[in-house]
Parts: sequence; structure tokens; C-alpha cells
Amino acid sequence: MNKLIGTVQQFLFVLLGVFIPTSIAITNLIIGLLALCWIFERNFKAKFDIIRSSKWMLAILALIGFYALGMLWGDHHLNADWQFQRLALLLIFPVFMTMSLNQETIKKAVFAFLGTAFISAFTAIAINNNIISPLSEYVLFIDSSWANSAFIKYNYHNVILALASSLCLYILIERKNKYRYVLLVFFLIYALSIFTERGRAGQVIFNLSAVFYIIYYNRRNLLRLCALLVLLFSFQTVIYKTTNVYKDRFDAVSNIIQNNGNIGGESLEDIRYVFIRESLSRILEKPMLGYGTGSFGTIFENEVKSGHYFDKQTTPHNQYLYVWFELGILGLVLLLLIFYHQIKELFRKKDGIHRILLPMSFMFLMLVDSYFFIFILTICYMFLYTIYSRYQQE
Repeated sequence: MNKLIGTVQQFLFVLLGVFIPTSIAITNLIIGLLALCWIFERNFKAKFDIIRSSKWMLAILALIGFYALGMLWGDHHLNADWQFQRLALLLIFPVFMTMSLNQETIKKAVFAFLGTAFISAFTAIAINNNIISPLSEYVLFIDSSWANSAFIKYNYHNVILALASSLCLYILIERKNKYRYVLLVFFLIYALSIFTERGRAGQVIFNLSAVFYIIYYNRRNLLRLCALLVLLFSFQTVIYKTTNVYKDRFDAVSNIIQNNGNIGGESLEDIRYVFIRESLSRILEKPMLGYGTGSFGTIFENEVKSGHYFDKQTTPHNQYLYVWFELGILGLVLLLLIFYHQIKELFRKKDGIHRILLPMSFMFLMLVDSYFFIFILTICYMFLYTIYSRYQQE
């Protein structure tokens, strides 16, 4: 029985690589099936021993527990149910890390993810250039929302491609894989899709990873280092001058900065400026324990009169501010401990300097949105962390 369950787990993990870039609904179903396999497999003592020995997994459990305690203080908990739904997803992390996955499965999952991300990027490029219509016109179960790039929302699509780019570079440069020309094509298509579509977070992550690799491999050759940096940013200059999307998004940010947070010189402030200023002012009033679980949206809705609409599920577009606001400095420390111990774990492995790009990239992403509580990107991070922590050199 356990052998059959193990085979199903291997298959589902590979399948996850196919559907993370393409379908939130099917990804959700696969996660549920993996959780059931984990339960039916039993062997709980060995699994709990692994969890107990991992400092970052204990930090996840501690953070969830502290959110439960956060119901004991503060007067606004209207968003607590939504919050606990997101927190429950974090319990899948220990499930992934205690599954028995062989190297063949890990490598199949890598190419399933990279290959499907390539299909998603290529499709998005075709849609944006009016070569084909949005996929919702061909397939009924794909959402017809304007926000979709190809299969999923542009900001999720863009981040997934950026993370795929980092993984692609890691394997391409370090692993000397026999499919290196295929990987190179994947990488170029990812880049073209990332910079010709909306989604600034993915663009920044792509640049940070690319600059890291350029510096790391050319730090003793200043001429080549400079040449590659010029090539990287020349590519983006060409995109800026020849496409409207990248230019409009770049100019919009520049205008907001030049106008000290005002949108295009108008009296209405950019919502991210409002979040930072108002969050910090309230955090400083209750820095130790915050305002309690599920309080952020309600407090902003009741107290902040900025001209922007807020509801109980509003987040500050910053994971650190979000946790600090509701749970205080102790909650923030628990969040940071998760990534601190993950970075330590990955750094001790062969090629650790490259592996830590994943948690460091995700820590940056959490500066611009509450990505640790966004289903598809949290699953993507868990999936990739499982790969980065287990992938072995050929």
C-alpha cells in the first residue's frame, strides 16, 4: 500500500510543476491529494522527527500558533477567518519536506515546471502581440479577466517566470545539463515575456538574479562584467523604447517618486505610500504585540481617509508590515526566522551560494506584497524550495 502511495506522490509532485504556472484550481486539487497521500502513508513518528529537527519548520508552526494567540488582543478580528485559511496553507510545507522524493522525480518536476513556464511565457507573448486571442476565447474554464497574462494573473505569471529564470540559470550554469540549449531558449523567452508584460516585481527579481550571476562569475574580469551588465540593461532599454507596457509601468513609478507619492501630480496619493506611512505610524503605537489577528483591513477601512477603498481583506502590500501590524515585533521575528534558517540550510549545501537566491528573492517579493499569504505563489515557493533543497548535481 505504501509503495503505491509513494508512486502516486512522485507523480503528483511532477504534475504540480505542470499546473503551478497554468491553473490555480488544479494546483489546489493536487495539493489536497498530496496531503491525503501524506496522511494515508502514516509513518508519523519519522515525519514529526524531521519536523522537530528543522528550525524553520518549527518557526512556521510557531508563527501559526502566534496568530491564534493574536485573537486574544485587539478589538478587530473580522479578517481572522481569511487569515487562518492562508496560514493553513503553510502546513503543506512540512508535508513537502517529509515526502520521500527520489532524484528522478525532482528532475522531472524541474523540467515540468520550466517547460510549462516556457509555454505560459510563449503564449503570453503571442497574446500580447495579437497573434492569438486570449485563451478564454478558446477554452471555457480559463478566466476571461483582463488581468490574465496567459493562464493566470499577470503579477503571479510574472513572478513565476522570474523564479523560473533563476532556476534555469542555476541549472544552465552550474549543472552543465545536456539540454543546455533548450534551457537557454527557455531563459530568453522568459525574459522577453517578463519585460513586455505588466508585473514589476518579476522584473526586479529577474534583474537581481541576473546581476548576481554576472558579478559572481565575472568578479575577476572587470571588462567582461561591465560588458554583460551593459548587455542586460541595453536589452531593457530596447524593450522600453519599443513597447508601451514596460515604458508605461516604468514611467508611472518614476512619476510617483518625483511627485512624492502623488499619482501623476494629482492630490490622490499612491496607495503604497499610504500603506507605508499609515502602517508605520500605527505600528509605532503598538510595536510589541500589534493590533491582533485579522485587524489590518478593518482598521484601515475605519480610520484611514485617503480616497482609496479598503475592506476587511486589505493588506499593506508588504508582508513584513502586515505581520508587524497585527502581531507586533514578536510575530515579525518569527517570520524572519523562517527564512533565516532556510537560508542557513541551503547555504550549507553544495552550490549553496546559488540555492539561497530562492529565499532571498522571496524575501524581496514580500517587500512589495503579502506574497506569503497568496496561494499560488506560496505553493510555488514551497515547490521550488523542495527542489532547491534536494536537487543534486549530475
